Amino acid sequence: MPAPFERPVIRQRNLAMLLLGLAGNPSAPPEALVRLAAANIDRTELARRRDLPARAAVILADDKDANLRSELAANPNLPAEVQIVLARDVDAQVRGRLAEGAEYFTTVGVHARRFPGPLSDDVYERLAQDPEPKVRRALAFNRHLPDDIRARMLDDDDARTAAIAAAEWNPAPTARISELLSRATGAFGRELLLLRLDGPLPAEAARGMLADIDSSTDPANSAGLLRQIAATAVLDADLTGRFLTDPPLRAAVAANPTLDPEHVAALAHHPDNQVRAAVVARRGLDPALRESVSVEYDDRSSGNAVEWLLAEDMSEPDQLAFARSRHQVFRKTLAMRTDLSDEAVGILSADESFAVRLFVCERQPNAPGWLLAHIAAGWKSYSRWDMLAHKNFPADAATALARSDDPHDRVVAAAHPGLPFETIEALLADDTDYVRRRAATNPSLPTDRLMTLLEADEPAVVSGAAANRTLLVVTMHQVLDQARL
Repeated sequence: MPAPFERPVIRQRNLAMLLLGLAGNPSAPPEALVRLAAANIDRTELARRRDLPARAAVILADDKDANLRSELAANPNLPAEVQIVLARDVDAQVRGRLAEGAEYFTTVGVHARRFPGPLSDDVYERLAQDPEPKVRRALAFNRHLPDDIRARMLDDDDARTAAIAAAEWNPAPTARISELLSRATGAFGRELLLLRLDGPLPAEAARGMLADIDSSTDPANSAGLLRQIAATAVLDADLTGRFLTDPPLRAAVAANPTLDPEHVAALAHHPDNQVRAAVVARRGLDPALRESVSVEYDDRSSGNAVEWLLAEDMSEPDQLAFARSRHQVFRKTLAMRTDLSDEAVGILSADESFAVRLFVCERQPNAPGWLLAHIAAGWKSYSRWDMLAHKNFPADAATALARSDDPHDRVVAAAHPGLPFETIEALLADDTDYVRRRAATNPSLPTDRLMTLLEADEPAVVSGAAANRTLLVVTMHQVLDQARL
């Protein structure tokens, strides 16, 4: 076997796979990433890297491949000089992805949602004047859009752009909502405005939209809009009566914060489970009434979070009270918060609901190892990868998964640093190529063994070894030298 600093014997046919692996190697230094930006390979993964150097981003921004530039535009860490280049891109898709500043997910063992930082002022100004409505619509979704530009976008010639700009403003420009609702065409724009409305919808505005729906030739397309109106309008006796006589709208009425207490109390015992669930989720509901209501929940569902509970400032006694609530929806929502005490996490970890325990594993940095192992053993969704990367995931549980008959178990466990050497070797000889590639990224591989994998005949193993974070930087540059980059 070669010594650690000996130049590996690189087969020319494997060179492209080595470069692909290096592009995703988390330990690749900035100078190596700059060299890779000019490689004749698929550089999509390179463009997505959060640590992409400015020099590499400049090279990629000038690439002829619009799909690559589009992926680059979605990178949340682009320098201002690259942002302005992409804001002038000839492809509207590229400009739109830059404009939106869409959320992305990141994990170090805990699944979490992140949002890019703000773009430069010059970029915002340019994108706000883009000739393509779809680019301006994307910009209107940008959470960092300066208030002065957002205010101008409320007067955009495109009614949907104006609606999005208002809907994404926090707090919403309530003085303009009625006007914007009157400009919005079709159910989508109106639903969007109502969904983001900060405060109740004036009763007269609600009546105006109801009149439009009643006169429509195809009222079926307005079912979602009707529910939004029922949930957000200032309810008087007439509106309350109209909505309550329509069964599909009763749950929306039950959630409406302006519904009078008498109707709330009556709906708390309604025969429809969805109606009772909507009452239970009301903010400010009397705790005794809430606990007296019986609601059935879908134990496998990850939806139906109580949004106000995620944003509420909560003391530890409040956390514990919701952790012990009879209602799964509160326990599940609480498990999504990242500020829980160890006691609250302990209570939720033993919850009878699978959905609650799943959220503990996905969201809590102090999730217990035994629970992570138990959920990961049977859970097949993407968040298993997060659980295996969690600092508390037990090595013996990872080894058990790595020895499973199911390749989906083996691949998710193959890079765990706690695997015994013989288990990693077995995975490197696995029947499934993606398992072999993943095993080659295992950071517990000795340096001399990793060097032999770079010389393998198999592309999957070669690219995995090149992506291994323990690969020596000097070896990375040797590969780049051979590729004449």
